[in-house]
Amino acid sequence: MALGLRQIRYFIAIADAGVLSRAAETLNIAQSALSHHVAALEADLGVKLLERRPRGVALTAAGRRLYEHGSALLASLGKAEEDVRTYNEAATGPVSLGLSHTAISMVALDLMKAVRKHSPAVHLTVVEALSPALIERVFSGTIDLALAYNPPRDARLDVAWLHEEDLYLVGRPSLIGRSSSPIAFSAIPRNSVLGLTPLPASRAIIQTQVLRNQIVPSETLEVDSLSALRMALEAGLGCAILSRATVLADIAAEKYHARRIVDPPLSRSLALVALADRPQTKAFLEVRKTVTEVVRAAVDERRWPAKKIERHKRRSGAAA
Repeated sequence: MALGLRQIRYFIAIADAGVLSRAAETLNIAQSALSHHVAALEADLGVKLLERRPRGVALTAAGRRLYEHGSALLASLGKAEEDVRTYNEAATGPVSLGLSHTAISMVALDLMKAVRKHSPAVHLTVVEALSPALIERVFSGTIDLALAYNPPRDARLDVAWLHEEDLYLVGRPSLIGRSSSPIAFSAIPRNSVLGLTPLPASRAIIQTQVLRNQIVPSETLEVDSLSALRMALEAGLGCAILSRATVLADIAAEKYHARRIVDPPLSRSLALVALADRPQTKAFLEVRKTVTEVVRAAVDERRWPAKKIERHKRRSGAAA
């Protein structure tokens, strides 16, 4: 039996219901027929997709993978259908946009206003997360676009680079020094850097493995929350490697200090990321254009501390 849309719909309905009888009722087919479809699908794929339990079914690891692919496929199919139906009309329909914590503080409000003004029939959903989590959600199809830092090189992704940001050592002057001059990478205080463990959080701070291994993180505190990190920095509990944009207001309020890292300099690159093979609806294209324009305007007007990417420059950096 070839893997088709009906099999995918049946499988997702079972996974969502968690019980065969409930899924059969939702699909309006006999439970025995649904069991047959699952057995045939497992035989065809050569893997077990469901674990039968006394009170229902649970997905195996392979089942979770099929669920992710199937959900993304059905979502894309629905968006394609909506796009074709409304092709000669104004952009309409849902678009989900993922924003890193820095992007939230820099342009979230401008983006929401711009989409409402230029695409009033578009239903925009805004999601906030660390960049690695946003990329995973792009892969799974649960968000359409993401403003994320340092996305991986992957043929499945359509990546439009927007700008590059220098990274700074941020903390109280008593910890990182009162000078405004840059600080050498080798001078980063040992046992004081917050946010480097566990993985993938360390990759979210510094992607380059060699450099990451040279930093000795705090032995007593790990923070996986931007708001909590800002509190810890203000209280002098440690320092962090961040861009100025991430904590711009706090630095302006002199809650803590920032020194650009050099020898080697660190930077991170922002990109607008989507799946390369996803259907590009009118709504998607309009939101993508709006996001690009709003981010570039923020940089041009110096509201977002960043610079245009040097295309051939080797980059290393963070993804907060």
